Amino acid sequence: MTAIAETGYSYISDHLFVNFLNTINGADSQVTDLLMQEAGTYKWLELMYSRELLNAEQLKKLKEETFDEDAIRDFRDRGREYVLEGKHPEFISSLTGNVKQAPLYFDKHLNPVPGCGGSPGLLSLLSYKMLEAYKDNIFSRIKKCHSPACYALFVDYSGRRKWCSMEICGNRTKARKHYAKKKE
Repeated sequence: MTAIAETGYSYISDHLFVNFLNTINGADSQVTDLLMQEAGTYKWLELMYSRELLNAEQLKKLKEETFDEDAIRDFRDRGREYVLEGKHPEFISSLTGNVKQAPLYFDKHLNPVPGCGGSPGLLSLLSYKMLEAYKDNIFSRIKKCHSPACYALFVDYSGRRKWCSMEICGNRTKARKHYAKKKE
């Protein structure tokens, strides 16, 4: 877990798009937009590559062009609002448009690779991954961590999960409850 904390992320998912939606972090009652930090998008891409959620060909292609940080953050924010609150019902149909704008090709392992880099390529790849997840009913399983200080989203496969990470948010919450009971 130390490696995750060092990156500024409280939780790393096995879904690329969930990690993208989690580029907003809350700690010590302060909200941090990790994409707003210096080279935030590039650092996120490198982290996804190190976690094997992006391969070398995808990473290389995405880095070929610059990123429109405003467009990327807007996409992330609309995605979070759609997942958490059902806002922007047109969000799912807009994903198809992103893929059409920057078509993908598939490498020898059938991994989608954007045909161009920068913002169009990244949004196309994320949109494709989101459409796959939507089709597989993953969106209905996405939850926000129950810790009030945490902004992380996670996929709840069991239907009983409350925290993004038991090691971090779950233990902290349980410890607070335990000590509050002990004080009484």
